[in-house]
Amino acid sequence: MKLEDYSSYLGYILIGILLFLIIRTLVNKGKSKEGFLGFGESDSSSSDSSSSDSSSSDSDDPQVKNIQKNIDSLNDLTNKTIDGMNLVKYRSHWEDLIVAMEDRISSTSLQATNFLAILMITKPNDDAINQIIERLNALNKYRETLKENMKYLDGLK
Repeated sequence: MKLEDYSSYLGYILIGILLFLIIRTLVNKGKSKEGFLGFGESDSSSSDSSSSDSSSSDSDDPQVKNIQKNIDSLNDLTNKTIDGMNLVKYRSHWEDLIVAMEDRISSTSLQATNFLAILMITKPNDDAINQIIERLNALNKYRETLKENMKYLDGLK
């Protein structure tokens, strides 16, 4: 076979692929597409649904019904979790646990300070220094999460 034959076949293949993509695009036009983060449905009416008043036309909208169904499901799961963990009944124990974890994070950070100082003096270019600092920063971020958990516990009825 000559080079011209290969180029002809390649042209036919490219035309076939383009036709396939065009047809697939036209057929799937009415179906939902991926959302912003690569999952879920895209919401082209997000600015319309962000208003706080709900009219009768909103309650007939399938998207509004789906959103409300998700809200109800999440609330049910949250209430089951609160009940299963006895967060209200044993709130003081949960608060004590959070305080103990915050104290442990602080003591671990202080404990690592002397070790880091020794490493910086003896081996200033050691990768372990950065690893320890990254772990300590992750613990400090988690301490912020614990503070948010404490606020959440305080807000429970």
